[in-house]
Amino acid sequence: MREIGDGEVRAAVFDVDGVLLNSLPAHLAICRDKSQEFGLHVRVPTERELRDMVRRGVVISPMKEFFRAVGFPEALAQRADDDYERDFSWRYRSVPFAGVDAVLARLAEADVLLGVVSSNTLLNVSSGLGSLMRYFGDFAFTRDHPRDQPKAAALRELLAMMRVAPHRAVYVGDQPADARAAQLVGTRFLGVTYGWGLGPGDLGLRTVDTPAELANGLLEMLRAEDTPRPWVARDSSARARGA
Repeated sequence: MREIGDGEVRAAVFDVDGVLLNSLPAHLAICRDKSQEFGLHVRVPTERELRDMVRRGVVISPMKEFFRAVGFPEALAQRADDDYERDFSWRYRSVPFAGVDAVLARLAEADVLLGVVSSNTLLNVSSGLGSLMRYFGDFAFTRDHPRDQPKAAALRELLAMMRVAPHRAVYVGDQPADARAAQLVGTRFLGVTYGWGLGPGDLGLRTVDTPAELANGLLEMLRAEDTPRPWVARDSSARARGA
């Protein structure tokens, strides 16, 4: 069933953690475990506290920044990140949010090209998404991609691979840095408030509150012919590092 029918190709590109995968509990768990293992005894924030940190502009992506944000010194943040890349996919469980499969299926049926741009590794993304990776094919940029680059540059390159003009795409994310990446590329942005760091109405962004609302929100935006809304970060220098 085609829900977009003017013959123009359109794309929905997703961040993964906090958008497709319910992975925040697992990421906080590895922080607690590494803190204990390294004898740091840092107080790892709760999920609510971490979300508040992100909403204030604290950079937590890629994962080394996450460790630093919760109190790991530089050398141990790097060591923890090395362990994260090696062990996270099999020691810690991240699962898709309920309803994500139906959202991706509806978008695919509407002839929307689907892609991923994530600051996580391909192993962690694919192990969490499992069979849902079938919706993305080769359209996945992760931090261990052969052409690793900041999120905005990765989003721009992915859209070029898809042969989709930026104004014909929507990037879906859960952090202010994701919105900044979309703005830099000239792509529209849809935020989710159930993820790691956006609340309803934050920064004047369009948001949805549940995964079930994603398909309708994306299809409505993809049908529209408007250009991305102007958006200026309150702390553009901090968010640019995360983008």
